[in-house]
Amino acid sequence: MAKPGLYANINAKRKRIEAGSGEKMRKKGAKGAPSEQNFKDAAKTAKKSHGGVHGGQKKLDKNKDGKISGADFKMMKNGGAVLAGNANRRRSRNGG
Repeated sequence: MAKPGLYANINAKRKRIEAGSGEKMRKKGAKGAPSEQNFKDAAKTAKKSHGGVHGGQKKLDKNKDGKISGADFKMMKNGGAVLAGNANRRRSRNGG
């Protein structure tokens, strides 16, 4: 089994500090602190995100910015492709 990665270790230490362990994070460049190369190496093995939205939300991201915002809903209201139920068929029959 693989060891936990750099970010897992950082997050674990932050949780211990928050819980009152008395530890402190090392300053950048201090002995024992992660170097810039450690962060570059960790980035190579990081898991890729899947577009920033979950499950069926991908359909709602009309402007493809990775977030669902008010702009996406305005696009849907003004002729977007995602409407509930048979609304797409009704809209096309009514000419609009």
